[in-house]
Amino acid sequence: MAIVSEELRRALRDYAAIEQTVSTASPARCDAAKRALLRDRRLLAEQIGRLGPLIDQNEMLAMSPDDQREMSHLFAAMRYALALHQADWPVVRIDEDPVAYHQSAQQVKVKSAAFWRWCRERLNLKA
Repeated sequence: MAIVSEELRRALRDYAAIEQTVSTASPARCDAAKRALLRDRRLLAEQIGRLGPLIDQNEMLAMSPDDQREMSHLFAAMRYALALHQADWPVVRIDEDPVAYHQSAQQVKVKSAAFWRWCRERLNLKA
């Protein structure tokens, strides 16, 4: 079992909450739903920017370098999948092909599930 700081645990829980909001959003054709998704995507990006350095610089996690590398790798894979998805699917394009949008989102969910599974198993984190 890897050990991490409370700051990293808190950041992981914060990220999970925002990720849940974004991943369950169903942006209707209305402007309010699109604005909400834009806001939540921005919050998610802020959390990604906070979480990456916390993983890489966490002194407690660094005591288990293999775990730190694996966590960083899984986080990077999730972050990359999310970046591709959001670049391909700006909010204004979602209505063009909702099926393709959801297929793209599924790729992010696969990477996210792998990251969170690792966090549950190695950090005993229940996000």
